[in-house]
Amino acid sequence: MSETIDSIGTAGVRVVQRRSGYRFTLDAVLLAAFAATEGRDVGGPLLELGAGSGVVSFLLACQFGLAPVDALELQPEVHARLVRAVALNTCEGRVRPVLGDLREARSLFPPGAYAHVVSNPPFRPVHAGVRSPDEERALSKQEVACDAPSVVAAARHALSPGGRVSLVYPAARVAEVLGLLVAAKLYPVALRFVHARVEAPATRFLVHAVRDRQRGLAVRPPLIAHGEGPGGYSPEVASLMEPPRAERPPSPELESEGGD
Repeated sequence: MSETIDSIGTAGVRVVQRRSGYRFTLDAVLLAAFAATEGRDVGGPLLELGAGSGVVSFLLACQFGLAPVDALELQPEVHARLVRAVALNTCEGRVRPVLGDLREARSLFPPGAYAHVVSNPPFRPVHAGVRSPDEERALSKQEVACDAPSVVAAARHALSPGGRVSLVYPAARVAEVLGLLVAAKLYPVALRFVHARVEAPATRFLVHAVRDRQRGLAVRPPLIAHGEGPGGYSPEVASLMEPPRAERPPSPELESEGGD
């Protein structure tokens, strides 16, 4: 099966992806930066739920200096590529691939084992839109194998008291996801909406929550993805994206909510 090795971020993180399968989007980069910023005072191990190609985990470890990160991935073939990428990035001991189902978090991890949980989960409800005929894409984009309640429940189990969780979801699901977090006593403390361009409505939101501690919610300034900066990004996003070499990979964009 044809694959590519793609470079992303200022640390030149490399990920292995199927050429014609599901490929990471800008959401992963924005989540890693948001989690690193909001969780900068958090020490201890991190867990990524649904790691995919490992973009978030590798950026946290290599670009933002946060490690170790356990990268949990359900699909064996995706997990195998993630294992190979650990060697490509010389991240042995900093990013630790784990094969497993986040819905079985209670049997995979001891309770309270992590200080920070991050997830860029499947966005689309299972009955919304047309399911991709490619199983890898379907599992990565639609809530076929997990849904938002499962992600929140896994995070709640994995987090230590006072631990943090950082998520990215479509803007249209903000009320649903915030409600799930509060019901699990994961209290939102920072919220940031993502817009493709200045004049465009929000397409995503980033949320950072704390286990068992209500501290009030701060709504951060909007994050504008695209603009007049290098690569067609806004200056803020361009500062996260530029690899250290002259040659640059194709620029990932915010993915639309349309069907496959």
